Amino acid sequence: MRPLAYMESLGWMGPDVWYAHGIHFNDDELRRLAEAGTGVAHCPISNMKLSSGVCRVPELLALGAPVGLAVDGSASNDGSNLLEELRAAYLLHRLRSSEKAPSGYDLLKIATRGSARVLGREDIGCLEPGKAGDLFLIRRDRLELVGADLDVRSMLGTVGFKGPVDYTVVNGKVVVREGRLTGIDEEQAVREAQTCCQAYLNR
Repeated sequence: MRPLAYMESLGWMGPDVWYAHGIHFNDDELRRLAEAGTGVAHCPISNMKLSSGVCRVPELLALGAPVGLAVDGSASNDGSNLLEELRAAYLLHRLRSSEKAPSGYDLLKIATRGSARVLGREDIGCLEPGKAGDLFLIRRDRLELVGADLDVRSMLGTVGFKGPVDYTVVNGKVVVREGRLTGIDEEQAVREAQTCCQAYLNR
């Protein structure tokens, strides 16, 4: 019995279920996932680091299956940077699927609307009345983006962005302002975290 068939036998299929990675599904299983509305959280950097394989994102999208973007855990990603994940996904699928790969804008939609759909959330994923005021802002007037910001919908996938965003708003509250967290003292948090790490390594 293949893993998906086993999960089906336990009732783990349907729109309230999603799988991390989703690398080893065959054609029939991809169709069954789409028909059941079962999602996949795509974690390309983890998959590349561990040499696990490549999720068949173009096929899942063509079938209408829910697909979101994720970073996986720190043990197999290290950076936990969703913007880096977005560009890595774009490049990985361009390499593997050429013209059938999702565009930079497709990847942005996977990371936002797609991830909300995978989680079964209707209150997040896009900016419109009645939804949570979750967004981030990046200034375009920065040296590294000169000439690279002509297609802002695709830019995060095709060009990428490194470093902290300028602003992040969660449910209408500013949590990052001018690249810095608003709710904590970052310097103190760094010192405390370094002390914890050193204590752990010295055990």
